[in-house]
Amino acid sequence: MSYSLSYSKAILVVIFISDKVRQGQYEYLSTASISEILNIPKPTLVKIMQSLNADGIIETKEGKQGGVMLTRDPSKITLLDIFNSIEKGKALFQTSFNILAQGKRPDNAQKSVSKVFDEVESQMKRSLSQKTIGEILSEMNS
Repeated sequence: MSYSLSYSKAILVVIFISDKVRQGQYEYLSTASISEILNIPKPTLVKIMQSLNADGIIETKEGKQGGVMLTRDPSKITLLDIFNSIEKGKALFQTSFNILAQGKRPDNAQKSVSKVFDEVESQMKRSLSQKTIGEILSEMNS
């Protein structure tokens, strides 16, 4: 599998920011505090934030009063939105088999395996599209 750990960390970042908003803290949150509280190295957090910012999930502001703020309602942010922001079209499974065997049977075997991988990835994305950050925030209080 080839998805990065940054995706999981990005979900935590969005949940953290969303939860702060839900608690009535509408100020920009500093990247230093997010990095420390979530135990995410600052360079990794910066990359995550750049991706989330580019896709309009968060807004970043530099300077003394700067930091990070959510730009959308948590009920409108799905796990697939975050996934697409972080993974940018990467495939879950690597299908460059690079086998030396040639012919119909090896080709069909590769096609069959690739088809299964594609179906699994599509199912996963459908599931991710059905779960919002808002739902996760609600589940946190259960």
